[in-house]
Amino acid sequence: MPDSKIPAPDLRVAILLAPQFSALPLGGFLDTMRHAADEADRSRQVYCAWRILSHDLEPIMSSAGVGLAPHAPIDIERFDFDYLMIHGGRLEGLKDTPVAYLVYLKRAARAGIPLIGLDSGSFLLAEAGLLDGYRACVHWRHQREFESRFPRCRSQTGQLYAIDRDRITCPGGTAAIDLAVDLISRHCGKQRALKGMADLLVDEPRGAHHEVRSYREGHDPGSDPRVQRAVAMMRERMGDPISIDAVARACGTSERQLDRLFQLHYRQSPARFSRRLRLDHAAWRLVNSHHTLERIAGECGFSDASHLVTAFKGAFGCTPRQYRTGSGRAGTRGNDTMKIFDRDRDNEP
Repeated sequence: MPDSKIPAPDLRVAILLAPQFSALPLGGFLDTMRHAADEADRSRQVYCAWRILSHDLEPIMSSAGVGLAPHAPIDIERFDFDYLMIHGGRLEGLKDTPVAYLVYLKRAARAGIPLIGLDSGSFLLAEAGLLDGYRACVHWRHQREFESRFPRCRSQTGQLYAIDRDRITCPGGTAAIDLAVDLISRHCGKQRALKGMADLLVDEPRGAHHEVRSYREGHDPGSDPRVQRAVAMMRERMGDPISIDAVARACGTSERQLDRLFQLHYRQSPARFSRRLRLDHAAWRLVNSHHTLERIAGECGFSDASHLVTAFKGAFGCTPRQYRTGSGRAGTRGNDTMKIFDRDRDNEP
């Protein structure tokens, strides 16, 4: 916390880190505060202050395997901050969250301290009964599980964060930067908040209801959110594809309806879209790596190299070997609008 000779900061945040927390949201949130907290690139906690608390002083491991040492142990009677944040990451890490965290969160709530659930930290707030009757903004990938486990909380997706009275929830990722900007604006003024964004090379602040476009193939402004999420899932599971029925259920729709949506937006079935996406990545790997066909087949969700060769030849009109040497690339065929990774490579400097 700040030096005793410096006036009290306008914004003070205490943070609890659950095991396997995500590093990106924490880094984005803290660096936005750090740049706003002082003049130039100095890092004194003048206008903003933060500290990481834990039940002991042992390093807490992130989902990336990097440990972070807390600043101080939890003092059950001390609440000298404006917000208490619980930050999570991988859901399987939540089961190892110290009971002391939940006790402290409940005590802070009784003391009138606003609580922040960052990433899967919202699950821990809900587990402690601290989101009953509140809205919670959760990651779309976790919404169904959240709703089934915590029916007393109204979950929502499709926005960067939600502020419902004295509860704040954010699904994580770079949205943590936008949440930090909002809090800094409220406590320290908009200009100080924008200073942090400029230092982080972020173009402009995004409001809580900003629509994330990275779900979309080609940033199609007319794409349905269910299609966006389905495509995101297909990209995440290229090496271990899941059934289209499972994709549809995770996106809150039926397999039949998802097929209709893909036909509308891409003029092909979800299964064909997924297969082509994986083949495009295989084509990119062939040109941009020395990996064996077996390794590329595994990375792209094909059972073996033979299966990849058959599918590749059907899509591109040449074998992977011909494509890699360049002899087959000039004559490749297929739906050019689906060559996602080829298009990305062509745009590289």
